[in-house]
Amino acid sequence: MKELIRGIACSICEALSEKPSPVTDTVEITREQYIVEMRKAGIGPISLATPLDSTLTLTSKAELDRIAPELVYPASWYVEGIEDCEQYGMRAELDAAHNFRVNGVKLGLGYMPLGYHGFAITMDKTHKIWWLEPNAGFSWAGVWHKIGYADYHPDKVFV
Repeated sequence: MKELIRGIACSICEALSEKPSPVTDTVEITREQYIVEMRKAGIGPISLATPLDSTLTLTSKAELDRIAPELVYPASWYVEGIEDCEQYGMRAELDAAHNFRVNGVKLGLGYMPLGYHGFAITMDKTHKIWWLEPNAGFSWAGVWHKIGYADYHPDKVFV
């Protein structure tokens, strides 16, 4: 009886929790083509010798805009040298894949006015490249921007 009640309670909790809906407007691109497109913009890969994902999922700019607010995290989480810019970027990468099934959102690295910085980077289905600041402490966080906006200049992508 105890297990039955626990099962019912878990089902009710799951039904009541607001889960984001996955992105369905997607295309697949090979890892190699993703790297080629990023290189066209001067962004080189940070790669594993043996890559794990041979195919990445991209989506439309409209869908990227829909999920962008879900890839922003409180500025209060920032702890220099422990949970800083690259962890924010990795968290956005993980949440995009887990919550929305878009694994083409990656950790990007590059220069911005405060120095070398980590953030989220992706390309849409038309291969236009966009970056997003996942730290809510920046006024431009939570919106996909073109390279150069706010003087962000990515030069690496973890793929």
